Amino acid sequence: MSQIARTIIHRVRVWHRSAGAAVAGAAIIFASSSALAQQKHKEVTISVLSAPFGTAAYVLCNALEQISKKENSSVKIVASESPGYLFNIRKLDAEPALRKTTIVGSGPALLGLATSGSKPFKKKFNKLKLIGNMSIVAVWLASTNEKIKSGSDVAGKRIALGKAAQINWAVLPRAVVENGWGVKANVQYLGPKPAIAALLDGKADLSIVGGYINPAQTKLALAPPTLELVATGRKLSHISFGTDAVKKTEAKGYRITPYTIQPGGVEGLDKPLETFIDTSSWTVDASFPEDVAYEVTKLIIKNAGKFGEYHAVGKLISQKGLVYGWKASDIHPGALKAYKEAGIIK
Repeated sequence: MSQIARTIIHRVRVWHRSAGAAVAGAAIIFASSSALAQQKHKEVTISVLSAPFGTAAYVLCNALEQISKKENSSVKIVASESPGYLFNIRKLDAEPALRKTTIVGSGPALLGLATSGSKPFKKKFNKLKLIGNMSIVAVWLASTNEKIKSGSDVAGKRIALGKAAQINWAVLPRAVVENGWGVKANVQYLGPKPAIAALLDGKADLSIVGGYINPAQTKLALAPPTLELVATGRKLSHISFGTDAVKKTEAKGYRITPYTIQPGGVEGLDKPLETFIDTSSWTVDASFPEDVAYEVTKLIIKNAGKFGEYHAVGKLISQKGLVYGWKASDIHPGALKAYKEAGIIK
């Protein structure tokens, strides 16, 4: 074989080895890229403990599940009913394995009591972090007796509230009456709807009433029992808690935020009504994965306007309202990242 022939054969063999290495290298890179892509888009299933069947929180948590399916999100939401927010906090505390895979319905006022170990809790619980608000609730007292106009007129009167364990409809208003007004309350724990019935039947002098707000609007979406009361056409006296009373109560460890309902916010209301708000919120343990919290929060921000398709209260969900009433330090780091990217928090 000539030297020229041997040179040609050698070069062909070198070329084949180089080409083979290049193909192998490309295959490795492709396989690695595919693995990274699969890792990045790997589906994660998250549970959501909501509230009793039929409540707004129950419906909105299920709405989040449906939205996650429609958006084909990599985070799959599975919502389930629960006895209530008190149960949710206790369950997350009792079962550490759930803390990295579970979102629970709760709120700042109840969480404040939980972290301080105050009633109805018997010990101190870990602080939970915000993912986003489902609703913002404002409550106050109303009477059919026009002579009852302020806290000074309430001493010795019968006050019909929600069930004893209901944070917004019972625990908080009683706290403001006793800590803010300094009035010993004659309380009947009936439930929001029975409380209205007791007022109308003359079995109570005052009843708890309330509604849901959107911070960008002035008018409330009244809770169904309150709406029924207003619809009776009875002349009502809406009693302002007063900002000072709310702040005094807040100083006692109740995490509530002063809020003023403007005239016309409720039918027949002709002057500002100073009360407070609490939120019904999606919250997680501090150990909840940041990347998952980020994806869930982005999903909620993107679809904030769609929750109204599932429940009337959902129509009040807005991007601004998702963090209303919370400090940045109370928000889960993954969620905070999403809110900053969206320009909701600076």
